[in-house]
Amino acid sequence: MTVADGFTYIDRELHCGDVRVTDIVRETGTPLYLYNLDAVLDRYEQHRAAFASFSHRTCFAVKANTALPLLQVLAAAGCGFDVNSRGELFRAMKAGADPRRITMTGVGKSRADIAAALDAGVALLNVESASECRLVSDVAEERGAVADVLLRLNPDVETDTHPYISTGEAAHKFGLSPGDIRSLAAQAAWLPGLRIAGLSMHLGSQILSPLPYAHGLHVMLKVLDDITPLLDRAPDIIDIGGGFGVRYDVCHGELDPIKVAAVMADVLGDRDDPWTLITEPGRSLVANAGVLVTAVEHVKPSEDRTFLILDAGMNDLLRPALYQASHSIVPVRESEADVQLYDIVGPVCESSDTFAVNYALPSQERGDLVALLSAGAYGASMASTYNSRPLAAEAVVYKGEWHLARERQSLEDMIRGEFPLSL
Repeated sequence: MTVADGFTYIDRELHCGDVRVTDIVRETGTPLYLYNLDAVLDRYEQHRAAFASFSHRTCFAVKANTALPLLQVLAAAGCGFDVNSRGELFRAMKAGADPRRITMTGVGKSRADIAAALDAGVALLNVESASECRLVSDVAEERGAVADVLLRLNPDVETDTHPYISTGEAAHKFGLSPGDIRSLAAQAAWLPGLRIAGLSMHLGSQILSPLPYAHGLHVMLKVLDDITPLLDRAPDIIDIGGGFGVRYDVCHGELDPIKVAAVMADVLGDRDDPWTLITEPGRSLVANAGVLVTAVEHVKPSEDRTFLILDAGMNDLLRPALYQASHSIVPVRESEADVQLYDIVGPVCESSDTFAVNYALPSQERGDLVALLSAGAYGASMASTYNSRPLAAEAVVYKGEWHLARERQSLEDMIRGEFPLSL
């Protein structure tokens, strides 16, 4: 039985590809993030195929998952990357990324971020304010270069997603209004260090309908038609961002990129503009190809419920505490034990350190393993050492073999670079 991308039960044992999860955990311990890279590549190829009728470039959103082996296999497959900082750029380059297929996004890029991008030869910078345009132009001029930029449009499009991950409405900090973009285009001659190569937008995350993309593209085309006469060279790039929703549990669907491509084609109609379309999928490529494997530390009955206390906490997987997100939870070994209802929690000293309430699982005991599914996106990349809990290990399965991607952080590693007083 398949439970996630690349994860199945074989002989009642959860496998990642053909490898038993328990065999990996025996070597790595828990908590453990585990990714099926073959499944990630399958999702990438499906995404690429969905937009094959366009002149199209896929740029994986590195913020979703920064594991070097994962970035490596995507780079080797020809995928581009969208980075939000010089740190993410550093990771992508270490993974073998082609800088000509990298975009840099971010509402607060520093001079150091911009300089790193230009020095690396990054293809495009998504800029989000007049202040940033001036800074990009200045840094590029210092290098005798001209930076290609996309002006990030805030199309004021509402999406049916969690407010913390909605980014395309006027009240949000991201992007520029159509009026701001027209003003910047009119001033482009005063910014000799940059060229406006096109427009971008990012409506948010976990979007389950293609309609917001259609609405956003309508606004984008109107703005492009408005600013093109003001520029020396016609813009030729449209970046619609990412945010394609995935299935986290049986109550939710997912957004097929074919549907997004279809509404893009409908909106563009018979226009023959020579645009390149960029998409920035993150979650949709990796979420369901990763799990967080964790061990039961304690079973704690109380007056009206039973707590299942895991060795993974909100510092390892923040999404449930931050977004009230739900992750399906399955036993690593299937069991015929009676089903019990548990409040499934972590060991962190916060009441929000809760993964599920009244959740049905076969009866569990201390030492049993469970897997939180759909943890391949915004899991390890958002993890912290809160409560001085070391970062979890990460492992991957690729072409039938498993490999350690990141060793478990030691206590000494956790305080490396700190300097106690000499008392």
